[in-house]
Amino acid sequence: HITVSRGVVLAINDRVGIPRQITWAGQESFRGIVTTGTNDNLAHVDWRGKRVVVVGMGAFAIENTRTALEHGAEHVTVVVRRHGTVCPKIIDYLNFVKPFDSEFQHDTTSNIKQMHQWSALYRKSGATIPECWPEEIKHEGHTISVSDLWFVGHHMGKLCTKVATVDHLDAGSVHLSDGSRLDADIVVVCIGFTRNTALCEKLTGFDTMKTTNYVDKHLMYLADAEIDHGAFNWFFGSSVLEYAKFFTEVYVAGLEHEEQVGEMLWGADLPTTRIQDRKWSQFIASSSKLVKAAADGIPYFAEAAHSQVERRTRHFYSTLPPVAYVKANEAEWVELHTRLNGGTPVPPELQLPYFFKDAASWCEPRASLA
Repeated sequence: HITVSRGVVLAINDRVGIPRQITWAGQESFRGIVTTGTNDNLAHVDWRGKRVVVVGMGAFAIENTRTALEHGAEHVTVVVRRHGTVCPKIIDYLNFVKPFDSEFQHDTTSNIKQMHQWSALYRKSGATIPECWPEEIKHEGHTISVSDLWFVGHHMGKLCTKVATVDHLDAGSVHLSDGSRLDADIVVVCIGFTRNTALCEKLTGFDTMKTTNYVDKHLMYLADAEIDHGAFNWFFGSSVLEYAKFFTEVYVAGLEHEEQVGEMLWGADLPTTRIQDRKWSQFIASSSKLVKAAADGIPYFAEAAHSQVERRTRHFYSTLPPVAYVKANEAEWVELHTRLNGGTPVPPELQLPYFFKDAASWCEPRASLA
C-alpha cells in the first residue's frame, strides 16, 4: 500500500537502542541474579533484604536503584566510572514553572538560589557531587537523572557509590578494579544503549540532516538525541515532549508558509549534522534562530514558543501550582524516610532536611525576586 502526502514526520526512537551487554569473569559461578535493568527483567525479583550492585550511572541505573530500595533492598552500591548528575524532583519542576524572560531565559538570581540549595543538599546527604561541577552541570554524554530517593538513601546509609569497574564475580560477591569486594545478591547491569539511528537512515536513504530536524523538504526526523550542554535553560529544556510540541508547530508553519520559511527550515546553507551525531544543543540553537526571526517579520515560530510556554504555565498553576507542589514534595520527602526505614517513621531530627521550603517564591515574577 502506498500513501501519497505533502510531507512526512518520522517520530521514532533514536537515543535508546539495544542495551549494551557485558559478561564478567566468574559470572557463571555467581549464585544470585545478574541481568540488565530493562524490559521487565527484574519484575519477578523479591528485593527484600537483598544486597544490590548496580553497574552504571545513567537514568536507568538511578531508576533501578530506586526500585530496589523502595521494594526493601538492604543496601545498594552503584559502581561508576564517574558520578552522573542527579537532581531532586523539584529542580526538574522549577525548570518548567519558573517564569522566562523574552529570550526564554530564567532569572539569574533564582537560578543561583536553586543551585546553592542543590549543592547544599548534595553535601548534607553525603552523595558525591559530580566531578564536572561547577564548570558544567553534567558530564558530556550523560543526562540528568531525577530522584529524591538518591539523596535520602545516601543520608540513611542505604545507598553509596564506588568509582571503579567490575573485575570479576565469585559465588557471592563482586570484585572491583580497585581491589575491593562487594557482597551481593543481585547485580543490575545499566551500562547504556547503542544509538538507534539506523531506522531513519534506512527509511530515508539519508545519513545527514539539518539541525532544524529536517532531512529534506517537508521531511522531518523528530526524535530524541544526545542531551549535551546547555539543555536546561531553554523553554523546552531536556523534555522530548516539549521539544516535539515546538517542532511540530515548526513543521506546520513549513507546510502553511513554505515560500516564506522554507529556506529557514531545509535550505542548502543551513547547518548540517550526521543523523547518528544529533545533539540537543543543535535543536536549541536552531529553535532560538527561528524564534528570533520575528524581528524580521516572520512571527510563526516565536508565537508558537510563547503560546507553548503560556499554556504549560497555566496548566501547572491550575493543577499543581508552586506552593502546592512544595508542600506535597516536602511530605513525600518525609515519607521516603519512612519507606526506607521499613515503614517505621524516622524522627524529624534524624531526617535529611528539606532544602526547598522557599522554592515557591523563586517562581514569582522577576521584580519580586530581589
